[in-house]
Amino acid sequence: MKTIAIVGTSGITATELIKLLVKHKKVKIKYLLTTSSLTSLQQEFDTFKKEYNLQEDVKLLYTYDEEIYKLLGNIDLIFLCLPHKVSIEFVKKLVDVLGEKQLPKIIDLSADFRIKNVKLYEQFYKTSHILPKLLQKFVYGLPEMSKKTKQQIKKTNFIANPGCYPTTVILGLVPIIKFVKEVIIDAKSGYSGGGKKLVEEYEGYGGNNTYPYSASGEHRHIPEIEEQLSSLAQKNIKIVFTPHVVPQYQGMLTTIYIRVQSYEFRVMSLYKKYKNYYKNCPFVKILPIGSLPQTRDVVKTNFCEIGFAEHNKWIKIFVAIDNLIKGAVGQAVQNMNLMFGFDETEGLR
Repeated sequence: MKTIAIVGTSGITATELIKLLVKHKKVKIKYLLTTSSLTSLQQEFDTFKKEYNLQEDVKLLYTYDEEIYKLLGNIDLIFLCLPHKVSIEFVKKLVDVLGEKQLPKIIDLSADFRIKNVKLYEQFYKTSHILPKLLQKFVYGLPEMSKKTKQQIKKTNFIANPGCYPTTVILGLVPIIKFVKEVIIDAKSGYSGGGKKLVEEYEGYGGNNTYPYSASGEHRHIPEIEEQLSSLAQKNIKIVFTPHVVPQYQGMLTTIYIRVQSYEFRVMSLYKKYKNYYKNCPFVKILPIGSLPQTRDVVKTNFCEIGFAEHNKWIKIFVAIDNLIKGAVGQAVQNMNLMFGFDETEGLR
């Protein structure tokens, strides 16, 4: 039985992660850590115990208590459910107290270790990267991206869990990325993707609103997507990306437009390529020709559904996931399973 700590319990992702881990047969949550106050955490803990069957012996800790960093050296894995910058500062403190060689396994759900190009990270996130050497040891945790990636995940101690939009875009393009030149992406996310603050704001004025945002190339997931796609394609990939918020709590649907010149990349051949590429990926479903993904079929699951359509010389690739599960905590648990040598699907079906 592996022991787990979750840091940053006040957010939506931590709540969803707890729901998954309390049902997992091979891990046990040992510590819950909050950046707010123990009083606040006690209230959360009471809710978790009542609603999610959380074990009674889980310890509640305050992240600014110096002694907790020593305690974390005795567990098997830490999930970081913290905002960017806060997450890296927590890891820096862990390194200072324990030393890098004594760190437990870490899965970071923030963006602090996703982008290997430090200058791009600092440009888009408006902060300095204080652990550039450790950054290079983090593996980008998208298991279906390639066989090489899955092997790296199995061997590493440090995972940078991908963002939700990048998960859809990368899975939608990986099998053909070497042949792609023009890429236009239209992505729609449930409002839970904006975190607790947006959820309160959105529901506060009654919701029922769809809108684009960060539409001029400043969205923080762009360098993450371009870096991964460029590495896979072994050439420089640039995208046009427009995200939207839609009036549903969770779920994400991304439409990718690519211009093709050759008949080789029509729908029938793409279907065969994708079926073959993802044949050993238990959470990726390639839909039959004529069927297109819908968020209702993937919400509250770790599945990704992909479908195709064509119009003139453009191919449309549709990708649906749950932004909170496959786009965040489900993928994190999937990565944990691989890191510990468990069945990849443990706790996720």
